[in-house]
Amino acid sequence: MSIDNNNKYTVMQKYVYDDQASLWSLKDKNPVVGFFDQHNSWNDYDVYLFKNIDTKDKIALDFGCGPGRNIVKFSKKFLRIDGVDISQINLDKAHIWLKENNVTIPNLYVNNGVDLSCIAQDAIYDVVFSTICMQHICVHDIRYSLFQDFYRLLKSGGDICIQMGYGAREYSSGYYDNNYDAIGTNSFCDTRVENPDQLKNDLEKIGFVDFNFNIRPVGPGDQHQNWIFFQAKKP
Repeated sequence: MSIDNNNKYTVMQKYVYDDQASLWSLKDKNPVVGFFDQHNSWNDYDVYLFKNIDTKDKIALDFGCGPGRNIVKFSKKFLRIDGVDISQINLDKAHIWLKENNVTIPNLYVNNGVDLSCIAQDAIYDVVFSTICMQHICVHDIRYSLFQDFYRLLKSGGDICIQMGYGAREYSSGYYDNNYDAIGTNSFCDTRVENPDQLKNDLEKIGFVDFNFNIRPVGPGDQHQNWIFFQAKKP
């Protein structure tokens, strides 16, 4: 699947995230993430994101890492967590947050918004994870392209561990919609998983196996009916 990096939707997203990231500081950590401290203390991340996944001494990639909140939060669970984000400004702010928390700066990549061609080497990660990110991409083609690159980047036996919004909500597109004309992101126009089989079918077409999920209460600041945490493995 080839998607123009300069498509209308991706150009909008990059502008929005650059703009929000420029407002982020140690005194105000809510831009980009929203409810930064509440997300950090939301227990379901600790219980369900990596459920039944052995993370000790593993190398992970945080997709949509923003200013590095999850890299810091989960830094002791992994040997190393790299980050990738559409906004270079977000990555600049991640440097600040990582240094503030005495976390060694890992590899931080800026991607084009439609794939992970910014990381050329294949099969280098044990885990690829993402929170409060994939649900903000209301273009199915782009999400599928990213799932394909998650598979490419995983070692054999590696896992994806992802959170998304589940159930109907206002200002959201259907799972299979390609809403390239959305004029906003981050709750202005999200996507929604309406049935776990939508994820399972996409992932199995790519080659993933052992899909499993947990549907949980919605987290801080979100307006979906629920959240879904799901995992799948590269054989």
